Amino acid sequence: MTSDENYILTGNAVERYFDLHKALLEFSSLFDYSEPNERSIAIVGATYLEMILDHILLAFFPEDDKEVLRLLDYNGPLGNFSNKISMCYCLGLIDKTIRDDLTLVRKIRNKFAHEMVIRFTDEPMQSWCRDLKWHKISLTPFPPKDATSRDLFQVGVHQLISHLNGCVGTARNQKRTLLNNFT
Repeated sequence: MTSDENYILTGNAVERYFDLHKALLEFSSLFDYSEPNERSIAIVGATYLEMILDHILLAFFPEDDKEVLRLLDYNGPLGNFSNKISMCYCLGLIDKTIRDDLTLVRKIRNKFAHEMVIRFTDEPMQSWCRDLKWHKISLTPFPPKDATSRDLFQVGVHQLISHLNGCVGTARNQKRTLLNNFT
């Protein structure tokens, strides 16, 4: 395979590419800065990040949809956000900073999903949002002084999405293949 062939999408990768692009368009309409519902922002942001992790794993794992999809099924070993984060990290598909930020986003999402009265201005939300690091590394080390916790969350999620979309391509170029059966 020539180096140019590494960048040509074939098979399931083509369909997954367009599925992820379609989901990004939907995400963009829902993760709007003018959206007044903070719960919606927390859940939609985390949901899309979890979906990108699915795509990273699908790009990396061998072409055995039955087995791979069983792993990613909600009752499977990679059926939750936390396990997907850990698997991507342990496979070397994401680094520690990304893992830590995804873990914070997951915790924020869980707080919003499981508590009726919660806001980004509440603790521990404020400290978790301040602890997000990737956007500080990729954009600027110091957010504006007037940035709210919600601002930090939304910018952090957007920067994670940008980075993880690139990780899908990297995972695709490192795709595992199945060993031949010697019968």
